[in-house]
Amino acid sequence: MQKESKNILVTGGYGFIGGNFIRFLRDNFPQHRITCVDKDGYASNKDYVKGLCDKEYKLDIVNTLELENVFLTNDKFDYIFHFAAESHVDNSISGPKVFIESNVLGTQNMLECFRKINNNYGRFVHISTDEVYGHLGFNDPSFTELTPIAPRSPYAASKASSDLLCMSYIETFNCNISITRCCNNYGPNQHNEKFIPTIIKSLSEGKKVPIYGEGLNVREWVHVHDHNLAVWAVGTQGKNEVYNIGSGLELTNIELVDKICTIMGKDLDKNVIFVEDRLGHDFRYSINCNKIKKDLLYEPLYNDFDEQLKELVKIYG
Repeated sequence: MQKESKNILVTGGYGFIGGNFIRFLRDNFPQHRITCVDKDGYASNKDYVKGLCDKEYKLDIVNTLELENVFLTNDKFDYIFHFAAESHVDNSISGPKVFIESNVLGTQNMLECFRKINNNYGRFVHISTDEVYGHLGFNDPSFTELTPIAPRSPYAASKASSDLLCMSYIETFNCNISITRCCNNYGPNQHNEKFIPTIIKSLSEGKKVPIYGEGLNVREWVHVHDHNLAVWAVGTQGKNEVYNIGSGLELTNIELVDKICTIMGKDLDKNVIFVEDRLGHDFRYSINCNKIKKDLLYEPLYNDFDEQLKELVKIYG
């Protein structure tokens, strides 16, 4: 029996997580129709999803008329996965305006199109970040979905604002919206500005790896495929709620660099340089994802981090 085809819109489909999500969909659900919207910015890689989408639109979601046209000229979308966002914290410190435009105004445009043109049909999944919660001390318990948001960077504030917009559309307009908040992602097709590609490329090119402060800041890491597995579970089974996505794998930045140095046969002490700490640098992120595991039966599949780092060395080295 032929499987039912769904009409799916993915924003930010040329980006790291969005592109891997499109590949996840095509690999596992070839019957679905995929429409991709992306402004094709500096961190985009449209070749990564070449031939995988049924329709592609190069546009900025801040452009209201162009975005409305996507909704008006297509059948109603069964699922909308909103990945599109400016995401690099350093860039948000040097130039906050574009983050407010893309992440707040762009999300508001998406919500209006979903509410008015899509007639609140299907489910809208807003992909957010654990950074909206602020940061933790070394021994503090992990963030839960009930942790108050307390963003500390312009990037985190823009994502927290878009989260609040989504929540307001749930309450005011009874919209079908889920919000996901994930820890740091790793995997193929990540832009060079991100930490793991930066480490590998620096070591490959004989350059010292720049590390903020003393390298003691802690991050939790999840493979992009596991993130997208969770996002799909939220889209197909989730409620109008927030879902944390994590792995339980926490490392200090210096521990992560040391792991990659070991894989690449490099001496840690000779290949790092400590630089002035980032303004407002969050100390530790840690996600409690018991809710999504219990309610949606989500379990990460990529549990051997060291083996995955070896694969990334082959990709980025």
